[in-house]
Amino acid sequence: MISLAVIMALALVAILAPFIGGEVPIRWVQAGETSWPIFRHLTNSEYAAMAGFALLLTLPLTVRRLRPRLEQIGASPWVRGVLIHGGLWLAVTVTLGVFREPERRYGFYLERVHEADSSWFPLIAYPRHPGYQELEIKEQPPSWQHPLGTGRLGDDILIGIVYGARTAMSIGFVAVGISMTIGVLLGALSGYFSGWIDLVMMRIAEVFMLIPRLILIIIILTVIPTWIPPVWAVVVVLGITGWTGSYRMMRAQLLQIRGEDYMTAARALAIPTWRLLVRHAIPNGLAPILVGAAFGVASAVFLEATLAFLDLVETPSWGTLLVDGRQHLQDLWWVWASAGTAIFVTVFVYNLLGEAIRDAIDPRLKV
Repeated sequence: MISLAVIMALALVAILAPFIGGEVPIRWVQAGETSWPIFRHLTNSEYAAMAGFALLLTLPLTVRRLRPRLEQIGASPWVRGVLIHGGLWLAVTVTLGVFREPERRYGFYLERVHEADSSWFPLIAYPRHPGYQELEIKEQPPSWQHPLGTGRLGDDILIGIVYGARTAMSIGFVAVGISMTIGVLLGALSGYFSGWIDLVMMRIAEVFMLIPRLILIIIILTVIPTWIPPVWAVVVVLGITGWTGSYRMMRAQLLQIRGEDYMTAARALAIPTWRLLVRHAIPNGLAPILVGAAFGVASAVFLEATLAFLDLVETPSWGTLLVDGRQHLQDLWWVWASAGTAIFVTVFVYNLLGEAIRDAIDPRLKV
């Protein structure tokens, strides 16, 4: 439970990063007029992430309301709830992309704070991208104004940690989501039908297992066009090449599940194959996949930090802070210590969550 609480806190910090640190005020009152600048500056992807997080938190409530009616007709309330919330999130995302254009004009709010009648700034009212004025307070150790100190260019380290959490969590969740989707679907087909389908898919999986992911990512990052964000290229590569683990686990589960009595009864009732897989086979074989997913997110976070450390991903990242601190190990110890602690805690709690899930589903531990 502690690891899950820490993960939820990290996700919340990543989503609400603009409200934690930045130079755009939440509320601005000037000449009797009230405005909310931060809501105009938030990008569509940030709004989509907030909507997705809210829909994820309310998913159990939707399932609870749907369960009495759906169980009477033999449908899965969880599958129906995920489809409903996924459709809502997709509708919100498309609507934002079509009808909304975020404001990109820099308002110089920190410089004009004396002009405002009142203002509400984020918890850390400091520029994300420091200018010449911030150079005067560069390389400052931790203090009340800057709890984790400042970097070589006067950047606030705590803001870097907060926005680095956004990069780490997004890469981890999206990459593992892509790989799990591919692996579960292919593993279910391979294990259920077996025969030549299983043989071909196993050979394909073996080929993907031999691909060195780090070297492949480095090669792709050097040849992709400049208009493609490097971080999303990393996400796609991790998702496409990391499905073999979940594929093998789902295949093993289906080889065992397909001979169960309830599967035989479902086939005797002429239930369509796709419904049999979605309604009965995949849900009963999904538990071990969750263990691999937790470990997969930890590996993705660590790999992203490695790429940033090698200066291959130009986004706010904990690995970038490690590079800055490495050049001055003694003078800027707070830079590398903060980034290293963030990486360690994140990887540790995900591994701890994976161990907890494995202990919960291991029948040998249930005496």
